[in-house]
Amino acid sequence: MPADTDIGNMALSRLGTRATIADLTENSTEARQINLWYATVRDDLQSLVDWNFNRVSQALAASGAPPARWASSYAYPSDCLKMRRLDFGAASWVAGDPASGFEIASSGSGTFLYCNEDRVSAVYAQRVTDPARFTPGFILAFVDCLAAAVAHAITQKSDLAEMLAKRAAERIERARADSANEGIAQAEADRLAQSLVARDFDGLGDAWGGGA
Repeated sequence: MPADTDIGNMALSRLGTRATIADLTENSTEARQINLWYATVRDDLQSLVDWNFNRVSQALAASGAPPARWASSYAYPSDCLKMRRLDFGAASWVAGDPASGFEIASSGSGTFLYCNEDRVSAVYAQRVTDPARFTPGFILAFVDCLAAAVAHAITQKSDLAEMLAKRAAERIERARADSANEGIAQAEADRLAQSLVARDFDGLGDAWGGGA
C-alpha cells in the first residue's frame, strides 16, 4: 500500500504537473498545500462513507460521574470521527435519527455519553492514520478529494479545480454505492454535497478547490 507521500504525489499527478514531493514537510508549495489539507480531507472522507476498514463495533466503557439527570456515564471513543449506531439493550439509535434517551457532552477531562442504561455498545467510524490499512477504493477517493482541495492553490486554474471537485464527488458516490452498509442516512449524502461546494463553482466543490 502507498505511504502518505505516495498519496500526495498521486493527488499532484491529477493536476497535470510534473511536480512531486519527497516528504509532506518539505519546503515546497506542493508539499505545503498537501500537508495543509491531508489530515482534514482524510478524516472527512473516513467519516463520510461507511468504509469497512475503519468501522469499529465495541462496548463503551463506564467512566466518570454522570450529571444528576442521568444514571450512567460512558467514555466517548477518542478516535471516533462519526458515531453511526448506539445500542442500549433493546433500544437502538442510528445516525440520522433524533437523539433520544442519551446525551453526548464534553467536560474538562474528555467527552462522555450519558444515559440511563447499564450497558451501551457503539458502531462508529474510527480515525485511521496508517495508509497500510486503507483500501484501494478509499485511496482512489482520497486522491481525488485531495487533488480537488489543492488544485486552485497550486495551479490557479479554477476550471481544473471545478473538474476535480466533480470527479471527487463522483468517486465518493461510487464508494457509497459499493459500501457494505446500505443503510447510510440520506443526511450523509447531503453532507457530501456541502463538503464539495467551492466558492464560485456553482455548488460543485468546497474550500478544497475554491478560489479567492
